[in-house]
Amino acid sequence: MISILLLTGIVLVFHDYQWYSTPIVKITTAEDHKYNEAEGYHGEKETYYEQAITGIVMNGTYKGQEIQLKNSYSYSQVHDEKYKKGDEVFIQMKQGGSSAVTGLILGLKRDKYLAILFSVLILIILLTAKEKGLFVVLSLLANISVFWYALYLYEEGKNIWSLSIAMVLCFTILSLLLISGFNKKTWAAVLSTLICVWIMMLLLKIVMQHTSGVDYTFMEYVTSPSDLPEIFLSQILLGGLGAIMDVSITMSATINELLMRDNHITVKNLIRSGRELGHDIMGTMINVMLFTYICGSIPLIILKMKNEINLRTIVMIHMPFEVYRFLVGSIGILLAIPVALLISFLLLKRWRTAV
Repeated sequence: MISILLLTGIVLVFHDYQWYSTPIVKITTAEDHKYNEAEGYHGEKETYYEQAITGIVMNGTYKGQEIQLKNSYSYSQVHDEKYKKGDEVFIQMKQGGSSAVTGLILGLKRDKYLAILFSVLILIILLTAKEKGLFVVLSLLANISVFWYALYLYEEGKNIWSLSIAMVLCFTILSLLLISGFNKKTWAAVLSTLICVWIMMLLLKIVMQHTSGVDYTFMEYVTSPSDLPEIFLSQILLGGLGAIMDVSITMSATINELLMRDNHITVKNLIRSGRELGHDIMGTMINVMLFTYICGSIPLIILKMKNEINLRTIVMIHMPFEVYRFLVGSIGILLAIPVALLISFLLLKRWRTAV
């Protein structure tokens, strides 16, 4: 049943042209012509091409009409894209005196690829986690909905920092309750997560107030300078939340399991077991943070290194925000281990003894 629903959703996305107000063109032919070649510092060559593209408009006023498009791209495709037959692209129509329909390519229509990947993800979750996987999917959809609505509110003029705090509360409570259930260990994990996030952001604010602050010059894709500090703090807040939640629920679930198996376990043994678990997950979670933040910067790092820019300069000047997010998020992970251990012991031990 689930497979049929997912397949139906994919088919709908493959034919969702009428859902968009922006014109969509399906490419029927794409002819490439080399028009330039440039040489780099180390003798490597970058070739530039121009494409003459023909396509069919799939929606809007010009639906069904043939259209002529042009596209330029480099061999490396760092800042541009190469299109091929069968691709679907968003365009902006050009108003001209000729009878031929022309336009400017805005970008590739990728929703069908996302639909396939999202469906595969849901299917794997349900196959591996069975009934519990359904709650994982529900938490994922709920978080996406909350994030989407928060972006809508930001577009309406709401403060991004206030929205981020509200999102942290929603993400933490929704995710942990849906995935782990309405029980003692879940509330211990919720409380631990919120405390760790608060301490992490408090430490960041103290550091920023007693130093020269943050230079937002190299902040990515910023068009309005009015709320840069709030955007930066929101990135830090939401970026470290997932890892901290993971550590908190792992610690609380372990403490709960130990207490269920032996309600008379000594405090010394309980803390020692929790510390051993914390040491085991600490390194992997910090590496997860590192890989998460660095993966999107790999093309930029390679491009700058090939242009004779020192790696230290790239890290410290051209991508400082990834460094900030990694360091602050790692601190949050380290905080989560003792905090979650303490909160879980205090709450679960008290309730377990009262039973």
